[in-house]
Amino acid sequence: MELSTSILGWLHSDGSLALGSTVFAVAIFSVVLYHRLVPSKDPRDPPLIPYTLPWLGSALSFTGDFVKFIKWIRQVMPPEIPYRLYMGGQTLYYINSPRLYAKVVRISKTMSFDLLEREIFVKIFEMEKKDLDRFCIGMHGMPPPPGMTKEEVDQIALAPTWMKQYHDNLPSGTASFEFATPKFSAEWQKHIQMITGENDETKISMRELLEHHFFWAASAVQFGPHMQEVAPGMAEQFWEFEAGFLKLFQDTPKWMLPGPIKARDEIIAGLERWIVQGEEHAPNVPDDVIWEEWWGSQILRQRVKLTREAGLSLRSQAAHQFGLLLALNANTIPAVSWMMIYILRNPDLIPRLREEAATAITLEPSLNIDFKTLIQLPLFVSVLRETLRLAVSNMTARVVTDDTELEGYILKKGRMVVAPSYALHLSPVFDNPEHPATEFWAERFMVEGSERAKLLNSWRPFAGGITYCPGRYLVSAELFSLVGMLILQFDMTLDEVNGTVQHTAGRGGTGAVRPDRDSYVTLKRRM
Repeated sequence: MELSTSILGWLHSDGSLALGSTVFAVAIFSVVLYHRLVPSKDPRDPPLIPYTLPWLGSALSFTGDFVKFIKWIRQVMPPEIPYRLYMGGQTLYYINSPRLYAKVVRISKTMSFDLLEREIFVKIFEMEKKDLDRFCIGMHGMPPPPGMTKEEVDQIALAPTWMKQYHDNLPSGTASFEFATPKFSAEWQKHIQMITGENDETKISMRELLEHHFFWAASAVQFGPHMQEVAPGMAEQFWEFEAGFLKLFQDTPKWMLPGPIKARDEIIAGLERWIVQGEEHAPNVPDDVIWEEWWGSQILRQRVKLTREAGLSLRSQAAHQFGLLLALNANTIPAVSWMMIYILRNPDLIPRLREEAATAITLEPSLNIDFKTLIQLPLFVSVLRETLRLAVSNMTARVVTDDTELEGYILKKGRMVVAPSYALHLSPVFDNPEHPATEFWAERFMVEGSERAKLLNSWRPFAGGITYCPGRYLVSAELFSLVGMLILQFDMTLDEVNGTVQHTAGRGGTGAVRPDRDSYVTLKRRM
């Protein structure tokens, strides 16, 4: 685990910090490390991506202009094979081929995501050791506790139970999905009315619109409406915490991160109050109830029940729900922020999207949405996919738990495999003579047959394999209804008053990248 932690620290370090550390490290250790830098003589090792700086290796290129780095690799390295990538004294395996990516995420027996999840609960949430040990029983890559058989482990493992709940309750067509989607649209309409009141024209910051109002509309669906009563500052605390997430994972000294740590602790305390409140008001809800006002969704209620029955402390129960809160918002809200920005930067799109939205959404005499139609609207789907292609920079990562053969090469136990989604999302299949892959083009995914399959084979915003996001259907329905309801009710304009909105620097490989600054949206009522 020390190896994976060290590598992830380098993957996500700021370029300036990396450079400062490197100057010192190279001066002290270059001679000592010389022999470690000699390319491998083992023909089973994948080829090494060339680099020039001892110890540092490819770190500055990887954490700097990543688009330039991707293009350079494609020019100098043989195609369609894994590579070795050397950074900061560590070697990892790098995948930038859609075909190999598909292979890696399917090699589930010798590739573990669970070990990385464990590190998050250690470093980010500081889960108590006894609770962590119980929480990790049955995780892929973790040995069983002494004296416990595999059969006994399988009976008490928590992770497989949660994964089954996600796949049973989140996909389109499930009873939970059919409940959650209109519930969200009703909550979102309440927030629209809260924002605009009776005014014909309202100006609101994009961050307030989405990072506050969308946060609470979506949270009311999953956690119930009463969480805001016991944790009213959670939306703002969430973004304070999110800004320091990577540095917490990198073992940055705590005294350097007072804001994110305070926000983390306040969120956990708020979730503790939410759990206590639920136990007081609704202690015996039947397992098959889909939604309940004090607990929210069936999934959340069952997660609390399982962690409580497993003997986890109240803080650890809350920390675990924090993990889901993070999963629900840290990617979705930046993604919808970019979707709104791209649409409003291209105002010719709005009438076309409005025409599509009107086939699925009616506002009078009351709000009604045909979600089956909504999530299949061609232009909406293409806009979302193109947004995710450009806004999501996932680093699909696995720890190799046993020596594994890939394309005739051996990936060695203990090392990490990384497959940056950006390397796939900027692959040549997305290039168009008039619309390069680095630019937003709303119609890029409006193709059929083999062309569509070719694009989707390189489009991986939701990771892959057994961790492929089961909530992607619900997210799509929420984002489409959010945008559709706004464009049907308002004419909208974007004011990038603080300068052109860009990706937050140093966040490549972390998921959907939050816009680096705020902007403003003017909502002018259409009826």
